Amino acid sequence: MYQQMKCIQQKCFETCSRSESMYAYTSRLQDIIQVQYSIETALLEAVVRNATGEGIVRLHNLVSAQKTVLHSDIETKLVLRSFYEELFALASNCMLSMLSVHLIPMFEEGRDLYLAVAFNRKTFYEHNKKLVRCIEELDEVGACAALRGQLLRMGTYYSVYLN
Repeated sequence: MYQQMKCIQQKCFETCSRSESMYAYTSRLQDIIQVQYSIETALLEAVVRNATGEGIVRLHNLVSAQKTVLHSDIETKLVLRSFYEELFALASNCMLSMLSVHLIPMFEEGRDLYLAVAFNRKTFYEHNKKLVRCIEELDEVGACAALRGQLLRMGTYYSVYLN
């Protein structure tokens, strides 16, 4: 993941050497993806370890809600925000809970950049359904792999957008 973003950054720097704003934008994008990747992975590990029946039911309800609003970008974004907030709430790790107030805006910035480039509501729905299934089955490896797959797709969309 890091090498992919480094490659994008180098290509952008070579082709846009006169445009410092583009370089700054790419650097910021890389920072967001790196932090998001690390935090979401740690978060999912905590969620999977500490998932309760009630929390999993709420995640299922949010995934169902996401399916009903697939026709609307705005409504889907609202459901996605609730979904990620619920993931934070399920992480009983005190430090992550306290940090979530500061991290949610960064998640949103990363998501907004992604959504502006290539937003596919159905893909997000399928991904979140798989993620909840992994959490429900206490499959920490599967949950993290599902998340990494999404982040790799995001990196691909970013590279298409930036080049």
